[in-house]
Amino acid sequence: MSSEEVKSFARRIKKLFIEHGEVVRIWDRLDSMRVYIEDDDLEEDDEIDKDPRHLFLTGLSGVGKSQIGERYKKRNPGCTVIIDEEEIDIKPVLYIKLPYPFTQHAFFRKILQALGTDNLRNDVRLNIIKDRVLYLLKKQKTEMIIFDEMNFILRTKNFDNQTAMEMLKDLTNEHQVCIVCMGTPQIEILHKMEDEYVRRFGRDHIKKFETCDVEFCELLKKIEEAIQPPSYIGLHDMDTHYPQLLHQYSQGRIGYLTLIIKEAYNILGVFKKDCTDLSEAILTADTLMQAKFNLFRESDHLIKPAN
Repeated sequence: MSSEEVKSFARRIKKLFIEHGEVVRIWDRLDSMRVYIEDDDLEEDDEIDKDPRHLFLTGLSGVGKSQIGERYKKRNPGCTVIIDEEEIDIKPVLYIKLPYPFTQHAFFRKILQALGTDNLRNDVRLNIIKDRVLYLLKKQKTEMIIFDEMNFILRTKNFDNQTAMEMLKDLTNEHQVCIVCMGTPQIEILHKMEDEYVRRFGRDHIKKFETCDVEFCELLKKIEEAIQPPSYIGLHDMDTHYPQLLHQYSQGRIGYLTLIIKEAYNILGVFKKDCTDLSEAILTADTLMQAKFNLFRESDHLIKPAN
């Protein structure tokens, strides 16, 4: 096996991402939200005719929330257009990880960075930053902003949760854009603070794989097909006991599952620069057990009690 083949194998593992059913379902919902505000049939002054939808999207740690958000943004990359001899980067979807600690200045600067600019002085007034954000969102035809790590609002001790929610509400009022708030189920406390937020924001939940069933085995089959190992593993074959083992270690959370697989191949030396031979890089139950230990040590927070 050539060194380039080894590198290609390592790249496939590092970039591992499977568009399983739950990913497609969430992406379809995000697409449907944007239908109401796409500019194709609207004139410049038709902002009032837009009807943006908003969403609180929750999921347990490790179910792949961030990957879903990041890759949805990549699926909608936008383009560069020339209007009145000026190049404008159209950005239909922004994916933004909220700052920690959460502050108003940092919040709007994160949006500016996602829009491709943050050339304002550090001492600039908040209203100037906000006006700049609203101007660029309209100019660059942004339809949706996905705010990840909403838990950072709750963790910031010296910032009022109500103020944070009002900032999001103001953003939707002043610019017709869909807002998606992503985080663990703990962020639902923000959603329930006011009846207005409940009416304004829909709710959805990213599910984990509850049981080691046909659906989970199909996921493992797609993983093996995606990484294309030099020899057959049988990740999806119940007779190998890999499905049962991987479901127990990951508790059905695809983020943890891919971490364990990547760490297992790291243990096997696949990512070493001098690796030129994959004949010994064979995934085994012992390697997966060591990978799980490296990631979580003796923690049993992923493992359901026996009784």
